[in-house]
Amino acid sequence: MDLYSHIKTYLSEVESIMESDLQHQDERIYGMLIPFIKRGGKRIRPALCLLSCGAVGGKYDDVVTPASVIELFHNFTLIHDDIEDDSRFRRGEPTLHVSYGIPIALNSGDALYTFLWKKLISFDMEETKLIKLQKLYAASFKRVVDGQGIELSWIHNNRFDVSESEYLQMINGKTSALMGLSCEIGVFLGGGDKKIQNTLREYGEKLGTAFQVQDDVLNVIGDFKKYKKEIGGDISEGKRTIMVVHCLNHSNESDKKQLLSILASHSKKQADISTAIKLLEKYGSIEYAKNTAISLVEDAKKCLSPLKSSKDKKTLEQVADYVITRET
Repeated sequence: MDLYSHIKTYLSEVESIMESDLQHQDERIYGMLIPFIKRGGKRIRPALCLLSCGAVGGKYDDVVTPASVIELFHNFTLIHDDIEDDSRFRRGEPTLHVSYGIPIALNSGDALYTFLWKKLISFDMEETKLIKLQKLYAASFKRVVDGQGIELSWIHNNRFDVSESEYLQMINGKTSALMGLSCEIGVFLGGGDKKIQNTLREYGEKLGTAFQVQDDVLNVIGDFKKYKKEIGGDISEGKRTIMVVHCLNHSNESDKKQLLSILASHSKKQADISTAIKLLEKYGSIEYAKNTAISLVEDAKKCLSPLKSSKDKKTLEQVADYVITRET
C-alpha cells in the first residue's frame, strides 16, 4: 500500500528475512513455504510493528526481525486455517492442502511454527528483555489458537445460538490478538512505557476486530479478482459471522430456518449461497457489520491520541481508515 511508503524499505527487509531463512532449510519440508509467503499479502502486522516503534521514537531496525516472526506465525495460521475450513484459494492461488494434500500442508504449517520459535529464542538482546518479549509472543499466540478453537467448537457442536459478544470475544483472540501484539512489541522495543504499550495494543486489537468484520463483509459481497478468496466461502463453511448472528436475531422464523439450513448443510451450491446472502441483505445485517467496523476503527484511532504528532502516527490513523475501505 502507498501509505506504507516511508517504511517500504524495512518491509522489504522483513520479506528478505523470511525468505532467506527458509531457503536454508530442507527443501522437502520447507520448499513450498517460500512461494506461499511470496504470494504477498497486506503485511499489515509487520507494518503496525514498525509504525508503533517509530511512533514512540524507536528505530525501525530494532523491530524488523521481531516483525518477521509475527508474519511467519500469521502465515502458519493461514495454512492450518485453510485446512480446517477446506478453503480452496488463498491470495488468488490454490491453498497448500489443495496443491499438496492435507498431510504435507499440515506438516509444513507445523514446520513453520517450530521454525519461528527457534528464531525467536535466538534473538540477540539482553536476557531479561528477551524473556519479556517471548512472554508477549507466547500469550498472544495462545489467544490466536484459542480463538480458532472456540470457532471450531461451534461448528463441531452445530451451535448457532452464538451471541454478538461471544463472536467478538472469539475474534478478539483469533484475529485481534496478533495485531495487538504487533503494536505492543513495536512500542516495547521502541522504548515506550507500559501505559503506551497497553494503549497501542488496544488500538491494534480494535483494528484487528474491524479488519475481521470487514473481511466477513468482503466474503459475501467482494470481488474475487480483488479479494482473491472464494466469495461466499464463509456461507459454505457455516461460519458464525457477525452478519449471521445479527440476521438470526432479527429474522422471522421462516427465514431463520432457511438460513440455518443452508449454513448447517455446508452447501457449495451457488443458489444456496446467493439465498443466504439475500437474507443477510434483507435484514440489514451486512450494513450492520459495516457500521460495526466503522465504529471500531473510530475507537481505535482515539487510542492514538497520547502519541506525539509524527509521520508514523499519521500513518497509523491512515491504516485504520484503510481497514474499512479495503476491497482485498
